[in-house]
Amino acid sequence: MENRALGKSIAILHRREQKYMISKMKELGIGYSGYNFLLYLEIHSGSSQKEMCEALAVRTMKRLEETGFIIRKKSEKNGRCYEIHLTEKGADTVPKLRSFLFQWWSQVTQCLTGEEKDILLSSLEKMAIQSEGVLKDIEEKKGI
Repeated sequence: MENRALGKSIAILHRREQKYMISKMKELGIGYSGYNFLLYLEIHSGSSQKEMCEALAVRTMKRLEETGFIIRKKSEKNGRCYEIHLTEKGADTVPKLRSFLFQWWSQVTQCLTGEEKDILLSSLEKMAIQSEGVLKDIEEKKGI
């Protein structure tokens, strides 16, 4: 397989996944960056605003708060920080987002057999692990 074709195919799939998710999220009143924010908060509920800013964009947080997907409240542990939590609306939305992703990938991979899907996933996981080592080697050579 030509490496250029692999990279191009992955990039095409990623862009098309984004377009699909954007169209689905419009139905929920969420922008693309809001989607990542909600998924992050589902796992890291109670993150400080500072942690969230490091992980995600402030503008997205403001929009999600204005539209009722998240709330900010002063931390009881540290009054200088705000904790971010999903609202009921935000918590109800996360499974819908996951469902949209599942639907997308189910439709895209329906041309593959079960074995082909397993091989593809296994191969991509191996490549992800390998890419981490490649980048680490580059950083060590640059002294980063």
